[in-house]
Amino acid sequence: MADVKISETIEFLTQIHTSWDNNEQRAALRTRPRRRISYEYIGTETWQSQYLRSLVYAQQTQMFQIPLWHAADRLGHKLYQSQAMVKLNSENIWQWRGCSGCNIWRNDRYGGTYYPLVGFTASGEVGLGKQVDTDIEKGTVAISPVAWGVLSQSDSYVNMTGSVTSLNISVELMREAEAPVLPTALDAFHNETEPVLHGKNLPAEHNGYELFLKSPNWVNNMNAKFSRNANRLDNQSGAFLYDLKSSAPTETRELEYTISCRSEINNLQRFFTRMKGRARSFYAPTWLADIELIEPGASAGDTAFLTKYPFYWKYYANNNRRKKAIVFFKDGTAQIIDIAGYTTDNTGDFGKVVLEKPLAFALSTKNVVMISYLCRYRLDNDAMVMNYETVDVANTAFTLMEVNQ
Repeated sequence: MADVKISETIEFLTQIHTSWDNNEQRAALRTRPRRRISYEYIGTETWQSQYLRSLVYAQQTQMFQIPLWHAADRLGHKLYQSQAMVKLNSENIWQWRGCSGCNIWRNDRYGGTYYPLVGFTASGEVGLGKQVDTDIEKGTVAISPVAWGVLSQSDSYVNMTGSVTSLNISVELMREAEAPVLPTALDAFHNETEPVLHGKNLPAEHNGYELFLKSPNWVNNMNAKFSRNANRLDNQSGAFLYDLKSSAPTETRELEYTISCRSEINNLQRFFTRMKGRARSFYAPTWLADIELIEPGASAGDTAFLTKYPFYWKYYANNNRRKKAIVFFKDGTAQIIDIAGYTTDNTGDFGKVVLEKPLAFALSTKNVVMISYLCRYRLDNDAMVMNYETVDVANTAFTLMEVNQ
């Protein structure tokens, strides 16, 4: 059996040219991402197993329609005969993008009824291309979008008995010209409301680039690695030298997310879509305690503050990175500060962070949760994989790579 029962993949394609000093020139080669889904099916009856094996054996490159089960929802209100509209929660509509039909599903034995789609509204109304032929009570059926797709080039299945088969089907969805367009209020550039834990007072952008403040779940360790931008000149038999191309190393870190509501799932997919995979950069915290204040902190109007670690000047003074920090406060707000440079105090025992402009707020050790560096990152993968536990709970991971622009 497959470990992942339901997964969705969104994939862009980016061309990257890296200069000698590690600056990048990036170009997105796809205007829209490719989208794949993977479902595990278990045929518990003989005819079901026969159907699964026949599907992957004979379908090959032929297009077929498949319900997006991870986007399904229970009908929240009664449908009446001759009605041609279904009301859903607006956060459900994002997953319907590129789909030209829907399925009102009763059960595995009876099946469901297919309805073409004619449009959406920002408040969640779904217009159907034909009328409902009978009354349907609230909560008795599930409704899900239906998309056209093709099977992947290879599939495998496990025969548990002569009648029971487990099969993981991977389908690449085909965006349809007939599919209704999402309303502007629900497209990739409009996030849905979700709980904000950090930086709830900050704008969506900083210096013209998106500010990504989604914190990792910390269930597992946050893995990070560094690469130095230098060539080692070594003739293998004598002295070696380094050819330093730039003084700024590159940090790559992996952030894991466990998401517990559809709005968060949709917003992470929207963010990935806006960034077009690896094509665009953004600002994000390191989510580490990079700077530790000396008590009692700093007052509004100060142009510098003292830190416990005295050697920032030794490692961060010679490059343009690590020149922004974000201060997280206990009330859920945050502030961004620009750093002019690093030095030490008169004793040499403490570090001193010199600011580009005076503080507009006080930094109290009693009120500050953490001070992290605010770095310029891009995503280091053109594919985003969302693994679903339920329709509302999913896991994914982003790999962030530090860049100059």
